[in-house]
Amino acid sequence: MDDVLYLGSVVGVLVLLAHKWWAYREAPPERRPALLPICLACVTAAPAFLFLAPTVGVSVDSLTGIPNLSVMLVYTSGVAFVAANQAMLLYWRHPPERAWRTTRRVLAASAVVLATMIALFVLGDADEEHHGDFPAAYADAPYLAELLVLYHVAYLVGLLNVVRLCWLWAGETPPDQPWLGRGLRINAIGVLVGSGYAVLVLVGVIGSRLGANLDAWAVAAPKALTLAVPIVVVGASIAAWGPRLTDLRERAGRQRDAVRDHRRLRPLWHALRAVDLAMRHVPGTLRERFDPEHRLFWRVIEINDWLHRLRPGHDAEVARAVDRRAAGLSPDERWAAHEAARIKAALRARDRGDEPA
Repeated sequence: MDDVLYLGSVVGVLVLLAHKWWAYREAPPERRPALLPICLACVTAAPAFLFLAPTVGVSVDSLTGIPNLSVMLVYTSGVAFVAANQAMLLYWRHPPERAWRTTRRVLAASAVVLATMIALFVLGDADEEHHGDFPAAYADAPYLAELLVLYHVAYLVGLLNVVRLCWLWAGETPPDQPWLGRGLRINAIGVLVGSGYAVLVLVGVIGSRLGANLDAWAVAAPKALTLAVPIVVVGASIAAWGPRLTDLRERAGRQRDAVRDHRRLRPLWHALRAVDLAMRHVPGTLRERFDPEHRLFWRVIEINDWLHRLRPGHDAEVARAVDRRAAGLSPDERWAAHEAARIKAALRARDRGDEPA
């Protein structure tokens, strides 16, 4: 089951990578610096989930002969992922020159953390395979306990900074780009869910040092990452496809209105069709037959054609009769009553064989 969760997350990340890489290739040169960091974030996230899968991770450790190497590869990818996310936001927010100045500091801090982690792993005594429960097994081990705390604190601080920047800048997006702001907020929620992984591991490790039995927390912690993946994928891509949802909602509204108007025009259409049945439009395509807007369009055309053929005239007596019975109606309702009376009078005259005035 764990393999399915982690490999499914790899697929989700690769889908986002393919989407962003296509956007990168299609983007003008001045926009590419803002898209490259998110591609790098995907490149760093995919190996982390791949090595988290027990089948893959244990196989890597067995092939290399280095116990728990896969765990160290996951942590290395995690550090790179956090750095890439912060760079992504900086390039989204600032011009490339300013973004690069801050990104260099992020990369330098990440390099220091990564180098320290590697040194602690080499100095530690992780000679037994504990791919699935590394934090629980080595929470008290010299050097490895420090490695666990350093990595997860750096990971947590970096992700919380990503959450802060996403939420802060979501409110400052241009009014004509509402889906960008929504994407930043969704991304912030996803990253916050993912940061729960570091919190759970830290609680488990520190709890073990204090004598509490919280190993299960540390073992279950990576599952929080799989929960975050679909949220982050949506948040990072919704600015591109979100406007289509608005179009779909507007189209659904037009379809609903067309169905309503088509139904409301039925009594008038039914009354007028006897004028000339040959003037009815025969649908030529499935769209004309089933699309509400097309059906409404042709219903209006048919009604107008029949009214033109019927030529309802102005009858002073009919108008006076309507005025006597239209007391209290609004101007629009009074106009509609006059129109209805004219049409009804013309239909009755036609039935009698009289020519309209």
